Amino acid sequence: MDVKLFHELLNNNEHTTLFGYALIRDALLPDLIGDNANILYWSGKKLAREFLLTTETDLPLFFKQANWGDLKKIKNDKKQQIFKLDGAIVTQRIKRTPKADFLLEAGFIAETIQNQRGFISETIIKDIDKRKNAVTFLNQLDPNDPIDPNLVPEQEPFHLTDTPQEESEKD
Repeated sequence: MDVKLFHELLNNNEHTTLFGYALIRDALLPDLIGDNANILYWSGKKLAREFLLTTETDLPLFFKQANWGDLKKIKNDKKQQIFKLDGAIVTQRIKRTPKADFLLEAGFIAETIQNQRGFISETIIKDIDKRKNAVTFLNQLDPNDPIDPNLVPEQEPFHLTDTPQEESEKD
């Protein structure tokens, strides 16, 4: 991460919360994983098992609350889904990090859809549009290859709300 991005994130109140994410994601992780970027894909899948999302609307909401960007499903059929990811953090990462990858997000999408639909699912990065500052993901579902029910995490689903609850409402 360059100093200019550091100051831009800190001086813009909207992006201040994105600084820590950008610091770890685009400055530290690439050095730690080296040429093995696929580890991010598998890390995304692991996160999706930890944060088990059970409804279709939970996926874009999770992305928003995790500050991963604004995720929108733009195509949906039995075998394929196409998602578009954009927003402030995506714009910053694409503009400031020449080799920005989105494998963590791809893995998270793949595992979430796999757990929700019950069939093997893989997600690839179809396009990183540097002009529109957007990432397109293609998720491929194999309706002929059901997952072993024993592989679905045995835990309570992660419940999301569109707005954070007030402290007094939590009890």
